[in-house]
Amino acid sequence: MFERWFTSVLVNWVDRVANQPRLTLVLLTAATAGLGWVAYDRFQINSNLDDLISQAGTWRDDFDTFRERFPDLIDTAVIVVSGTSYQGVEETTGEIEARLLARPDIYTAVYAPQNDPFFRKHALLYLAEDELDDMADRLSEAQPILTAVAEDPSLRGILNLVADGVANRPGAGLGAIVHLLATSAEAVVAGSDPEVRWTDEFFSSGETLHRLVFLKGTTTDFDEVLPNARIMSELRSLIAALDLSGDVRVRITGEIALSHEEIEAAISGVINAGWLAVVLLIAVLVLGVRSLKIIVATFLLLGVGVVWTSAYAMLSVGEYNTLSIVFLVMFFGLGVDFAIHYSLRYQEAAARPDTAGAGPGSAIQALRTTTESVGRAIAICTVTTALGFLGFWPTNYQGLADLGVISAGGMVIAAFLTFTLLPAFYVVTGPIRPHVMNLPSGDRLVGWLVDRRAGVFAVLAVLGVAAGIIASQSHFDYSVLALRDPNAESMQTLRLLQKENITTSYALTVLSRGPLDGTRLSALATVESVRTFEDYIPRDQEAKLFVLEDLQELLWSALEPARVLEGPSPGELQSSAMRLREVVGETRASTDQLLAIELRRLDVAVGRLLELPAQKLQIWQQGVIGNLLKELVWLREAVNAGPVEFEDLPERLRTRLLSSSGDYLSTVIPRENTAKVEALSRFIESVREEIPYATGRPVIEWGVGNIVVDAFRQALLFAIAGIVVVLALAFRNLRDGLLILIPLALATLFTLGAGVLLDWPLNMANILVLPLIFGLGVDNGIHVVDRYRGEGDVEHLMHSSTPRAVMLSTLTTIGTFAALSLSPHHGTASIGILLTVAVTLLLILTIFVLPVLLSFVSRSR
Repeated sequence: MFERWFTSVLVNWVDRVANQPRLTLVLLTAATAGLGWVAYDRFQINSNLDDLISQAGTWRDDFDTFRERFPDLIDTAVIVVSGTSYQGVEETTGEIEARLLARPDIYTAVYAPQNDPFFRKHALLYLAEDELDDMADRLSEAQPILTAVAEDPSLRGILNLVADGVANRPGAGLGAIVHLLATSAEAVVAGSDPEVRWTDEFFSSGETLHRLVFLKGTTTDFDEVLPNARIMSELRSLIAALDLSGDVRVRITGEIALSHEEIEAAISGVINAGWLAVVLLIAVLVLGVRSLKIIVATFLLLGVGVVWTSAYAMLSVGEYNTLSIVFLVMFFGLGVDFAIHYSLRYQEAAARPDTAGAGPGSAIQALRTTTESVGRAIAICTVTTALGFLGFWPTNYQGLADLGVISAGGMVIAAFLTFTLLPAFYVVTGPIRPHVMNLPSGDRLVGWLVDRRAGVFAVLAVLGVAAGIIASQSHFDYSVLALRDPNAESMQTLRLLQKENITTSYALTVLSRGPLDGTRLSALATVESVRTFEDYIPRDQEAKLFVLEDLQELLWSALEPARVLEGPSPGELQSSAMRLREVVGETRASTDQLLAIELRRLDVAVGRLLELPAQKLQIWQQGVIGNLLKELVWLREAVNAGPVEFEDLPERLRTRLLSSSGDYLSTVIPRENTAKVEALSRFIESVREEIPYATGRPVIEWGVGNIVVDAFRQALLFAIAGIVVVLALAFRNLRDGLLILIPLALATLFTLGAGVLLDWPLNMANILVLPLIFGLGVDNGIHVVDRYRGEGDVEHLMHSSTPRAVMLSTLTTIGTFAALSLSPHHGTASIGILLTVAVTLLLILTIFVLPVLLSFVSRSR
């Protein structure tokens, strides 16, 4: 009774639309214009990733306490300066820090700890003992030149020192000095920078150095699509304006950069996927439908549907988020389903003798027949798909809850337009070209399977059990990093810092009212180390201070010169240069081969300099001694440094280790590779078992992950229960409902099994796939079973328009999700990949397996 009443309501509605098609189209156009203005005027996207999930629990309270006590350590950007030149890295880092500090309107909490003057002064104490011994050896070799420059702080003193060294017995370090002088002189002749980087000679080891600059932004606006767009644009402009020397490289990472580039990737992925989905949709419709009217009608429905859904989203939810905006692409794959089923059924009805003709009456009769045939199925599909999306609505996963509400409304809109826009369009545009619809190859294959249905059933049972066993090994990766583009600069830089053990995003933070005793934590198998404030105080200071005392004696003549000569005149510089050439010419043949080569270079370069104007020698002098004089000043401070206590540390560092309320900050470093979620969980749980209030980003992701898993279970149960109820009410037959659910269950198991075998874990984004398999996959089953009930047997079912409509609509859906799988945002891409696999499996199971299952209950073969 209800079925006939509901079908009559749909038929009466389509009759009214078809009898006044032009008025209907005018009203739809006006409504689309108005709703388009609403969608544009109220468009808003909340890009705050913390708002995606409603968080509550002690783990969240602990993190909020950490944020309150140490606000400068949360939501930061990190500029990483890398290079093999110690001086180049140091100077670039200093320049960046100075520029950032000059813009307090954009940047706050700027700090480059390794460039702090305190650490420069106490650099020798912070070296490991073997590194300090190596530094002492190098300073011993440089003692003659240091003394010469201290007594005669000019190029004259260095040239005389080299000349004396060459004339007498050359020391072990003379070759290196000659090489530096020759390179500098050649640079003056060539007109390039002649600076000698003495800092590199003292400190560089040939390995790549990394220095970090931490900062926070003052302009974050979560009402914008890209909340950190201004600060990222300013940082990139600042880096582009730097005059980088040598192999120095500057990159950005940190939470600001990571979240910014994640949203960039998500948005660009959705835009590109949208255009690709349109192209694939056109290709499928052109090849499969071969009717321009149906293609135009389908795209009209999609265009109007997107506008209406966007307006509905702004009126109901009020905003998009980084997950719910994906529906704008998904609508192309889902909305087209209704349009294809209705249009192909209309095309089939228009070809019947009793409805064929050129007048509006024949079109209206064909539309009435179409609505009677497929209207009920489309209505049921609307409800079941909406239930699949609404599964997340009652959960704490707000991002997917919003997606569910928007998507459910979008499906209702698509159904309304199917029964309103399409009939009006088809009546106005005239008769549609008939098309003979059959699937001979599909019919033969299904017939072959039906003849062997017992074997098919046995194979499905075995595959289902095997897939279930494999699927039981599926796991959930709650790491936010798993969603981000691994090729983005921020992710690559973060991986570099983790590889070099400079920092890790997986460390835990512990706040304590006094210095933390990390003995128990360090003993855990999952913990590599525990860093406290004591790690910022030099170790083994007593032994190192003895080395500094020895250096004070060794370098006394350089640190406290007996005399300091006045600067040389141009004539004196020329005389020193000419004397050096004479000495080199007299003794070059008696020196070792390598030194002789360097002396030859120096001789030639100095000779060319003497042919140039006298000011060239002044330029050479500045290039040679400028940095050396600064290092002499540093050396006097460094070798005279005293012991360091916590109170001696810079205030900007101490505030990052001890809060104003007296909380000490300690960091727990994991031992295992925590990129694997199992290892990360073991680390978090073992540490929190010892210290329940340990916190940090990993704990937030861990806590959120538990919420997501709970939300997934609720959504899946809600979707399945709701769909079962709807099928039972719609078909009044438990058997038919179970037959529809069998392909869904198999597709779910096969998809999870494929994820295990191909290492596609469930994550914070693609976990919505499983409820959607039931919400989306049930549609095809409903169409097939409903048509089967009308036709009476499998043979007539396979020769109707339904299998072709299922094939085409599913291919368009696959094309949409395949387009999403190409997104640089891994979360969006993983949704696309899993849904592509799942929908492909659903297509195969619905067209070829479901008819076999129906044959078990067929009234006639």
